[in-house]
Amino acid sequence: MSQNIFDQRADGKASVAAASLVPAIVPQAQIACLEAQLIGYALSHHVPDMRRGFDILTSYGRWHADAKPATQMAELMRQHLMQQLETI
Repeated sequence: MSQNIFDQRADGKASVAAASLVPAIVPQAQIACLEAQLIGYALSHHVPDMRRGFDILTSYGRWHADAKPATQMAELMRQHLMQQLETI
């Protein structure tokens, strides 16, 4: 079994410089993490609240979705957000 850098350092086989390397910041990972947090927030707060009913604002005005269609729309939104979460 191969040793990791920390085991190699403990055995005196790796330099201090090699053992003290800090992983580079990956902007894509930071963005993905933020997107996952936003989707998680929507799944835990917005989607459950949608089931009680909500208003949709369009350029033609406000449209209200009451409990029955709102529950169906909330389920569609949950499925959509779960698919988005899988692609991050």
